[in-house]
Amino acid sequence: MVDLPGISDADEPDDEPRSSVNVKKVAIVCGALAGVALLGSAVVYGPTVWRVTAQSDTKVSTPTQIGSYTLFSTDEAAQASEYVRDAIVTEVSLDDSLGAIYREPNGSETRTVILVAGTGRIWKPERSLDGAFKAVAGADTAIRGVHDVDAGDLGGVARCGEIDDKDGVIAVCGWADNGSLGVVVLPGSKTADAEKALSTIRPAVEKR
Repeated sequence: MVDLPGISDADEPDDEPRSSVNVKKVAIVCGALAGVALLGSAVVYGPTVWRVTAQSDTKVSTPTQIGSYTLFSTDEAAQASEYVRDAIVTEVSLDDSLGAIYREPNGSETRTVILVAGTGRIWKPERSLDGAFKAVAGADTAIRGVHDVDAGDLGGVARCGEIDDKDGVIAVCGWADNGSLGVVVLPGSKTADAEKALSTIRPAVEKR
């Protein structure tokens, strides 16, 4: 043991040196501080970790029929939906993704719905949905009037907005939770139509 000024060997018990007691105290204090840090992390991140784990088995699919919406399976439809899908996955990291087009009778016309959906561990759903909207709008355009809408029983965040295009308005709605993300794009339609499409299509496409 190193001799310290003013402390003689006679002042120290032979069986437990003073330095060892100090080390124990430091270890106890450090352990307590670490415990507090872990508890704080659990309080802050625990709910998110739980949701991500609980939703890690989320699946998405494209049923042939969803209410009044019918899957439109042509080469041109596949190319159009894949173009939107590719744009979104460059902004949002997804483990699996798909693109599809659905059509719905609308009086004498037919309403087209472009769907892109995917699954993955999504830690910040709002940020991921913002990224998906940015990808849909493109670099020189913005989605205006973005607002929250009812996410339904599946939860997460859901939003809608509109893009002003030279050929008319394009309505966009999307959802994101800790296990999936999806966007519906309705060329030539209003936000109310996209919100209806989202509330109908999402429960049929997303399964946990």
